[in-house]
Amino acid sequence: MPQGPSFWFDTRIYLAVAAILLAVISFYNHYIAIIGAVLLYALYLYGRERHLARQRALAEYLSSLSGNIDEASYHALQNLPLAIAIVDAGGLLHWCNSVLANWLHDIEPGQSLTEVWPALNLAEIWGKAGVLPLKAGDRYYHITHKPLSPAAQDGGMAGQDLMLLYITDVTGTELVRQRCLGAMPVLALIQIDNYDDVLKGLTESQRTAILGEVGSHLADWAASLDGFIKKFSEDTYIAIFNRRALDKLLADKFDILDKIRAIRGVSRLPVTLSMGVAADEPTVAALGQRAQAGLDLALGRGGDQAAVYVEGKVQFYGGKAKAVEKNTRVKARVVAQAIRDIMGDADLVLVMGHAGEDFDSLGAAMGVAKMARHAGKEVHIVVSEPGAAVAKLQELLPDYKEYEALLLTADAAAELIAARTVLFVVDTHRPELTAAPDLLAKVDRVVVIDHHRRAETFIESPLLVYLEPSASSTSELVTELLEYYDDGLDLTRLEASALYAGIIVDTKNFVVQTGVRTFEAASYLRRAGADPALVRRLFCVDLASLRLRASIINSAEMLPGGVVIATCPAQGKTAQVSAAQAADMLLNIEGVRVCFILFWLEEGGVGVSARSQGDINVQVIMEKLGGGGHQTAAAAQIKDLTIAEVKQRLTEIVSQYLEESESYEGYLGAGSKKTR
Repeated sequence: MPQGPSFWFDTRIYLAVAAILLAVISFYNHYIAIIGAVLLYALYLYGRERHLARQRALAEYLSSLSGNIDEASYHALQNLPLAIAIVDAGGLLHWCNSVLANWLHDIEPGQSLTEVWPALNLAEIWGKAGVLPLKAGDRYYHITHKPLSPAAQDGGMAGQDLMLLYITDVTGTELVRQRCLGAMPVLALIQIDNYDDVLKGLTESQRTAILGEVGSHLADWAASLDGFIKKFSEDTYIAIFNRRALDKLLADKFDILDKIRAIRGVSRLPVTLSMGVAADEPTVAALGQRAQAGLDLALGRGGDQAAVYVEGKVQFYGGKAKAVEKNTRVKARVVAQAIRDIMGDADLVLVMGHAGEDFDSLGAAMGVAKMARHAGKEVHIVVSEPGAAVAKLQELLPDYKEYEALLLTADAAAELIAARTVLFVVDTHRPELTAAPDLLAKVDRVVVIDHHRRAETFIESPLLVYLEPSASSTSELVTELLEYYDDGLDLTRLEASALYAGIIVDTKNFVVQTGVRTFEAASYLRRAGADPALVRRLFCVDLASLRLRASIINSAEMLPGGVVIATCPAQGKTAQVSAAQAADMLLNIEGVRVCFILFWLEEGGVGVSARSQGDINVQVIMEKLGGGGHQTAAAAQIKDLTIAEVKQRLTEIVSQYLEESESYEGYLGAGSKKTR
């Protein structure tokens, strides 16, 4: 029998038709019509009662079905293999299902979820939808979070800002992922970076003893990592191990560098290693390229360190030994001839140093410009915003007609660029630090001459690179190039004095990072006409600058370990120059090993000027603040922090560095040996 809602409607239509037929019959027989009407009325009452009974049964069925669905939904919500929680901004739990309660040992609404999971940072995700990974104890979770809409809030939750968390336990998957990651291959290229210097003048037995000890240390090191190492040339090794072993190396900060450095021959020179290590790459070919790039980077930074490419970024370890000065000038002669060929094929030569040029940058630029003029080429030096060094040099240029329009701004230089333009970058190799970074994208042929330790960022695809971290200054490198460039090249008094001033600036009057080649370059410049009186004139300062330096020194604070930190009260270019000069002066105080001057930058933020006597590598310290430089002179610029915050962070970094250095010195005292 039909059970649809239209059944009673259809029945009433049938009864109405029957009533019409009875009305027609009544014209012929009243008795039959009356009997039919009674029967029709009885049939109507019966149908209506049946319809009402069915309506009541349907209502009861729907009510029962709704209750069963609610009960099943609640049961499913409470027993899903997924934890659900509703929390407020303070981490207070407003509701959770039984799964979360079982995971967290019967946690109840009203308790703080962030107290149970301190690693859960609700402020980071509040008001956002997304997925957050979380490690709590030995368990791993994925938390899908989304704001709870006001329409979904009722009862005691109404009017509150709440967050809905769907929490999945992914511990099993994460442990498998970590095991797979730990088994990923890691490639290391290792080189004895001072091989010739250490073995020079030794007998065959002494050479064999030193190399044997190095090989023994490296073999033990590889065995401790469950790795493989193979020597494939006199001074180069290749090692393969897994990602889990690399994590151990990172935790130990590559202490193999310290162990190898403790090996000394009769010359007392320590053996030092450079390493390029690559991990987390999709292919073995990519691993090899990264490892080679890391080795080149470590060697370019002076050696005795490991450059590690991991998780998409490079990290540096070591760098405690000073860069060893190369006694041979063969490379300088080769580079000089290469530069002569490059300039001979150019129509225009542009030279630029780093922004905020100092006398080393300007002196080197003047030397390169001299090579270009000697080759008969148009040459210009591109400078950034005029500073003290540029201003003093400009005062002297009018006395020399050949220097007319020598200095140009970046915009003026860009208008001169032609197809056969060569750009020389001196005293820096980091594109963001150059006087005009935009020029690098407009000139195809770029030559880099620098003495700083190689940083992570480097000018892309240079035509020629002459990078010597062992040199005192870029002016020293350019002076050597001038000696081999052409026998008929004669420097003017100003050119020789500018180069001489550059050497004096970076060596702090021949005190810091000064070698035999430094004095040879200075001797050549003096013979070429360098005038100490003119150099002294370039270094003259006004009374206001002298007073500013005095105020910086007056604020100096002496910390344990021979560390001095001072602040500069001024702001702008004057502060930056005065900070560097005050740092040099503070090194003259007895007991001071390293000093840091903090000052406000003109464009906002805090600058740090760092100087060292040489036993502390300030480049490594400044790199942790986002800066860089040289082993004895470096700097950094930090945005969005105050001087007090930078000072606290700097103190922590220096303390950690000194602790590691003391550990290294203790190891040397206990384990160093002399191989005879």
